[in-house]
Amino acid sequence: NKDNPKLNCRLDGLKKFSPKRIILDNNLNTKTNSYIFKTANKTNTIIFYNKANKKKITLFKKKGIQLIKSNLIKIKYFDLKLVLKKLYKIGIRNILVEGGNNLSGSFLKNKLFNQFYLFKSPKILKKSLPYKDFNHIRYLIQNYRIRSKINNKLTKDTITLYKN
Repeated sequence: NKDNPKLNCRLDGLKKFSPKRIILDNNLNTKTNSYIFKTANKTNTIIFYNKANKKKITLFKKKGIQLIKSNLIKIKYFDLKLVLKKLYKIGIRNILVEGGNNLSGSFLKNKLFNQFYLFKSPKILKKSLPYKDFNHIRYLIQNYRIRSKINNKLTKDTITLYKN
């Protein structure tokens, strides 16, 4: 909700290849004025949730969003293996995870990544901006091997590919 992501392909000529957007949203807090909600249709958006009021569920379903109710483990986290099994059952075989620290860390600790691309920006964020460091780098280095460093011509980011 803070970022209002698009989760689509914005490369010229490739927009039609935008992926199916899969969102983990415990309490169905996705804002109805968000880009995700406004651009949702019957084929492009799936939201896993645990609890929500009936009015919001109805609103999301009318918009064409596929809702999948799923249990949580450890009070507030989805069982990622169960989520992946449900996605597999509906025909999804490859996923790109664009997650924050907690989600990426959970995927790493459960050894659910085949490949992990670590993007490092040379930009230094202002101290006044709230951000969260990726604090699973030690786990990544211990459990995955560096396959290659990628020169990125589009930005000045350093990209490292790790494989298990």
